Amino acid sequence: MNASPGDAIAILRAFGDCLAQGDADGAMALFTPDALYEEPPAHTFTGRDALHAFIADFAARHTAVSFTILRALSSPTGDLLAAEWRWAYTRTVDGTRRVFEGISFVELRDGLIAHWRGYSARLE
Repeated sequence: MNASPGDAIAILRAFGDCLAQGDADGAMALFTPDALYEEPPAHTFTGRDALHAFIADFAARHTAVSFTILRALSSPTGDLLAAEWRWAYTRTVDGTRRVFEGISFVELRDGLIAHWRGYSARLE
């Protein structure tokens, strides 16, 4: 079963909320067990466990996290999504604020994220 276009965007918003709250468990519930998460050339993770470890580690080292969707487009069947976003956080080690803007292409299967491929550029 595919998600509707509105559901696909809601899943993306829920993922952003989980990132902002440091909720690795909640984020993982939005992915298929065999999900592929890519941020070339920096990161590639396969499966919920690898992605959970990455998000939990990030959450432990950052504060004031936000993920804002600037624009999102979904296929009529809701299984493909493209989104522009702004991602910001503060590093706890030195208080440095970092802001990125990017785009992600997302494939959904059975209402969950099966493949995430994102590209970003640092603004600050």
